[in-house]
Amino acid sequence: MARFAIDLTACWRPQRVGMITVAVELARAMVANRGGDEIVLICSRERPDSLRDLDCEAVYSPYRHELAVKSRWLPAIEPLLEADAILYPYWPSPPFRRSGAPPAAIFVHDLAFRVRPAEVPWQQRAYFRTVLPRALRQAAAVIVPSDSTRGDLLRLYPLPGLQEKIKVIAEGLPQSPPAGPLPEGVDAGFILAVGSVEPRKNYPRLLAAYRQLRGRGALPFIINGRPGVPQLVIAGRAGWAYGDTLERIGAEPGVRYLGHVDEATLAALYESASVLAFPSLYEGFGLPLLEAMSRGVPAVVGSTGALPELALGAAITVNAEDTAAIAAGLERLLADEGLRKKLGEEGIRRARGYTWANAAEHTLEVLRRIAQTSKVKAA
Repeated sequence: MARFAIDLTACWRPQRVGMITVAVELARAMVANRGGDEIVLICSRERPDSLRDLDCEAVYSPYRHELAVKSRWLPAIEPLLEADAILYPYWPSPPFRRSGAPPAAIFVHDLAFRVRPAEVPWQQRAYFRTVLPRALRQAAAVIVPSDSTRGDLLRLYPLPGLQEKIKVIAEGLPQSPPAGPLPEGVDAGFILAVGSVEPRKNYPRLLAAYRQLRGRGALPFIINGRPGVPQLVIAGRAGWAYGDTLERIGAEPGVRYLGHVDEATLAALYESASVLAFPSLYEGFGLPLLEAMSRGVPAVVGSTGALPELALGAAITVNAEDTAAIAAGLERLLADEGLRKKLGEEGIRRARGYTWANAAEHTLEVLRRIAQTSKVKAA
């Protein structure tokens, strides 16, 4: 029997987005699939609401801010956890770890701050450029969600021994509640876009592509019995460096911006959409795409990063920096019901293989391996 710790100190935020979703869902699945192992959650002040029911130990940081947690509290608490290994599923491990700290497995979600630095907040760029190289050297294992991210990591950080440390573990489908009602004014058959309003999500080009579609006159689209270009519905919180994008979204005819929506509303949106528009400029994995695939919603996705790898056979890939290409991809899907059905069926088939139970099983295998290796070295 082994004892593993999971760092969830960043997961106190109420909005379940991106890396928080990964950390919470992976922790829940690991506790459910732990077998005879013990798991202790490392939390900030209290457990995340979605993990309060878990039957496992927890320790609590007095701090909220990541810098205080990583620089002061975690280095002090790590050696006291009596853990055989520790998982960092959100931020990298503390840059300075004390003697006696357990071997660490870190999760690198993507390399956006290096691949597309202009589209990442300067604070995040500075933080990751400072802590990630040291974390990679110190880590006993490095987990990435896709082969694409693995390739980016090896290309950008050619460190001795890194290749042997890396394990690709795909993310899973988050638990989804029953679908709620559609928001008022939203009719089934719309084009759906999901994601924070930030530069990497490429909303200005999506809006321009949608405008091109609407400007082409009579197009042979019949969606849910209605002719013409369907509504574009955008669900996502305001992120960073979005400039006038929110104003442009609000001023664009045919576009409905919902902001951040709860999980029941998001489920309703996926179930009622005809197409997912996800022309992101870079993703390390792409949970919105996986969620759409699981419900048979075909997609138009950017051709870089991990999206083509995830969507293989279930989406149309386009040059996300080419507005005309995005418009052409949407037009092709909207005009061809047979193609939408074919891609949707393939998406459902592929999505079945992406579960948090699988991710937890592989992650626990990694932790057991590095714990055993550490014991052998100590002996």
